Amino acid sequence: MNFYAPPPTITAELHVRIPDELRCVGQETEWRGGSAVQFQHIFLEGPVVDTDGNLYIVDIPYGRILKIDSQKNVTVAAQWDGEPNGLVGTPDGTLMIADYKQGILEFDPATGKVGPKLTRKNLERFKGPNDLIIDSHGNLYFTDQGQTGITDPTGRVYRLSPQGKLDTLLDNGASPNGIVLSVDERFLYVAMTRANQVWRLPLHEDGTTSKAGVFFQSFGNAGPDGLAVDEEGSLFVCHPSLGSVFVVDSHGVPKARIVSGTKGLNLTNCCFGGPEHKTLYITDSMEGNVQKVDWHCRGAVKAPKLKKRE
Repeated sequence: MNFYAPPPTITAELHVRIPDELRCVGQETEWRGGSAVQFQHIFLEGPVVDTDGNLYIVDIPYGRILKIDSQKNVTVAAQWDGEPNGLVGTPDGTLMIADYKQGILEFDPATGKVGPKLTRKNLERFKGPNDLIIDSHGNLYFTDQGQTGITDPTGRVYRLSPQGKLDTLLDNGASPNGIVLSVDERFLYVAMTRANQVWRLPLHEDGTTSKAGVFFQSFGNAGPDGLAVDEEGSLFVCHPSLGSVFVVDSHGVPKARIVSGTKGLNLTNCCFGGPEHKTLYITDSMEGNVQKVDWHCRGAVKAPKLKKRE
C-alpha cells in the first residue's frame, strides 16, 4: 500500500544511437533475451563514465565494450568470447566486467585487452555474473544471477576482498541483478528481477550481513535491473518492462519517475557522468540507444580515472 501522491514524471532524451555499421547484423549469437521486441542485433548494458567524459557500455550478445567519447563518436574498445553485463571502474585505471559466460574479467583501456580476474569459486563455475560495484576499501561486490528466479531462488551475492578472499553474502536470491552501495556504504542494494523487488542488505563491521529486507516493490513482466545512487542517497531503479527509472529517497519515498524519450522501453541500467557529474545516462538496450536526463545533484559513485591507450 502506498499513500504518497504520484511523483513528477521526467522524460529522458536521446543522447546517442549506436550507428548501423556497429550493429552485428548477420553475426550469429547464442544469446537470447526475454523480450518480445524485435532484436536489433545489439543489447546495451553496464554504463560507466570516466573522468575524461568517455562513456563505456557493453553489448551483451556480441561480447563487446563500446566507447562513446564526449563528441558522441562510437568505437569498439574490446571484443571477446563472452557475454558482458556490468562494468565498474577500479582505482588502478581498469574496468572490471561481470561476464555471464566467463565470470569476473578485467579490461585494460591502455592495451584493449580483456583477461580473467575471478572465473570460479573454488572449482565451481559461477551461475552467471550480472553486475558489480567497488567500495572505498577496494572490496568488489557482484551478483551471480544465472537463470535463477522465484522457482529457483539460489542466486548469489559475493564480496571479493583486495586480498582475494571471496565471501558469499547471499545465496537465496530470486535473480539478483543490479547492485549498488549506499552513500555511507552501510547498506547494499540488490535488484531481484524476478521477484520484482530491490533488497536492502545491512553491512556490518565484520563483513557479514543480516536482516536483509525488501526496500522497493514493483510489478511488470520483468522487474528492477540496474541501480544507481546520487549524493543525496536517492536510489535510481531501472525497470526495463515498464520503460521507467523509478527514483526513491533513502527511506523509500517516491521522488520521480523517469520515462523513456524514445519508443524503446528496455531501460536496463544507468550511471552518472557529464561535466558536473549530474547527467544520468541510461541504456535503452533493445533499441541500441543511450538516453540521458539532467539531474539536480551529483551521482554518488565517482567517475574512474582510466588508463589511456598506449
